[in-house]
Amino acid sequence: MFNENVNVHIELTDKCNALCSMCGRQYIENGELKRVPTFDKNELSITEIRNIFDNRFFEKFNLHRINFCGNISDPITSSDFTSIVEYLKPHCKRIDIATNGSLRTPKYFKNLANILKDIDHRVTFALDGLEDTHSYYRINTNFNKVIQNAKAFIDAGGNARWQFIIFKHNKHQIDTAKKMSKELGFNKFVSIRTQRFARADEWTFTHKNKKYKLEEPDESLSFEISGDVKCKAKKDNEFYLDYQGNVHMCCYLGGSYLKKRFNQNEDAILEWYDDRENNAIENDLSDILLKSEFFQHLQNSWSMLPSTSCKRFCSKKNLRKKLYD
Repeated sequence: MFNENVNVHIELTDKCNALCSMCGRQYIENGELKRVPTFDKNELSITEIRNIFDNRFFEKFNLHRINFCGNISDPITSSDFTSIVEYLKPHCKRIDIATNGSLRTPKYFKNLANILKDIDHRVTFALDGLEDTHSYYRINTNFNKVIQNAKAFIDAGGNARWQFIIFKHNKHQIDTAKKMSKELGFNKFVSIRTQRFARADEWTFTHKNKKYKLEEPDESLSFEISGDVKCKAKKDNEFYLDYQGNVHMCCYLGGSYLKKRFNQNEDAILEWYDDRENNAIENDLSDILLKSEFFQHLQNSWSMLPSTSCKRFCSKKNLRKKLYD
């Protein structure tokens, strides 16, 4: 299913300093924002990464792009992050990183820029507004600290992007933030909308005695979902590796697998997924990519009975592109 020139999306940990209310790390119970207690305990070590991406893997595959992002974590929380980047860098052509940027120090980000300076790269900093609005959604992060870290990264030669999630409470600041991003040296500014409002009728809650209400910037987006699947991961020849070494077709199916562990999964396709056979710590990654029965079954399902995740995120009629301004 995968040809030799692959891309990989890696979620190194289940840890994050932020308390974003729409993230799968959190839930709202009786009007209170709470953190899922089972997270913040796992991460892939440099030793495990070396064993997963070993000589046998590189004999069969070429890594094009590595994307350090994920469903529920921030890659900067990884204890071995810079060592992992240094190990994988000679084996790939591009490295992308997504972070809230409110962890570590300017010195850390300057060092990261120096590590990345001789490879095509981009670090996306999540900045959802300005000083007075940013932390309304991205709770537990500090706007000024993110700016300091981003500036240190940029000044050391790093390629940075400012990503701005649009809500009702910050939409009036888009133009100001875009102007600020240029003044600071960000190479790109992108404002996006989120589909996560569809998960609940209302996003009203309290945290530390403060009341919050998240609202869409304007009318709700509508999405037409058909069974006609055009898999983005297959098109990009990309797989997703989670923080426990499980190999998935994409982060969306990885997210469904995560829900399955909490008995919340609605995606029947995962009944076919065997995490013993598809775990890259326990098995050879090359064999999983080339021989996994699940990947073959998943591909066959697209023309017969596509999975819920595949229809939701890779339907040809899904209007996800309208999320981006």
